[in-house]
Amino acid sequence: MKIKIGLAGAALLALALIGPAAAKTKNPLQPPPPAVPVGDVDAQPLEALTPPTLEGTGQAIDGDEIAIGDVIFQLDGIAAPLMTAPMGPEARVALQALIDGQRLTCNVLDRGEDAKHLSGVCKIGDDDVAEALLAGGMAAVYRQTTSPNAEERERAARYDAAETEARGRNLGLWTRPASEEAKIEQAPPTQEPAMDRDLLRGWLIQIPIVAFLALAGLVALVVNSYRNRAEDKAVEAESQALLAILLGEVLAVRAAAQAAVDGTANLIQDLPIPTAQLASLALPPMTVFEANADKLASLPREVSVDMVQFHARHKIVAKVLSQASTLRCEQLRAAFEALVQAADEPMQRAEKLLG
Repeated sequence: MKIKIGLAGAALLALALIGPAAAKTKNPLQPPPPAVPVGDVDAQPLEALTPPTLEGTGQAIDGDEIAIGDVIFQLDGIAAPLMTAPMGPEARVALQALIDGQRLTCNVLDRGEDAKHLSGVCKIGDDDVAEALLAGGMAAVYRQTTSPNAEERERAARYDAAETEARGRNLGLWTRPASEEAKIEQAPPTQEPAMDRDLLRGWLIQIPIVAFLALAGLVALVVNSYRNRAEDKAVEAESQALLAILLGEVLAVRAAAQAAVDGTANLIQDLPIPTAQLASLALPPMTVFEANADKLASLPREVSVDMVQFHARHKIVAKVLSQASTLRCEQLRAAFEALVQAADEPMQRAEKLLG
């Protein structure tokens, strides 16, 4: 009996020792639990969502781009000439005349390289700005694909109709010289008629009259040529006067910008400009340019392009100046320095023409 009890105790002890090992090796084919993914620590934060609409007043940058605050908005569905191409400045002037002081409501359809470059449809009330440019011949229809959207197709049809009407009326980009009328030549007579003496006598009598008419025509031609030269000189003098006034306005803006650069040189560049000194920073308005924007076409094309670009830069810096209290000093000085450099080219070109 003692032997049996001893054997039973040995068996229980063996089971106690083997049990944990057997538990650990249970289900050896069961796969390990999946790893938990860890986010990339170098990942960039998500950008802010693009707003579906944009509202405010705008400034024309060229014939199909508008600066609304710090956003550059491209009009979708059209293309205007570049500022360095023929009709480029005229397209920009036409766009500025449409939106000047008006409240714009722009539906965002797409975005460019960042949230500051958007594209879509801008309206003033119910009037489509891009359609108005097409109707005036200052832009052309531009689309890469056909949209399956019914609203987009309806807008494309309106744009096509506006461009077709402008082409038919020879407006803006579609201006062309009147076609020459076809000359109709009569077939020569089959038989040369005999000379009529009475007809010859009548021609001889009319020779003095013909000579007088020829002389009167020559005098009229000389007088008309003199008048045209006088008108051309008057137009040239008016253009020279306008150019001189515009140049003086550019000089005034440049002087103010240079004074701002010099006056902030000794400040701490990493901090905002002190409030007491902000009051002394200001730019004179370009009232002469804005009042005579429709006359830029009378100036040489290079000069008008320079003036339009400088005016756009002036608007941008004025916008930056309105936010000066939230900017570092070095940022504001960089904007003024860019304005000074932007003034140099139109000044040099205009001085050559005036000199």
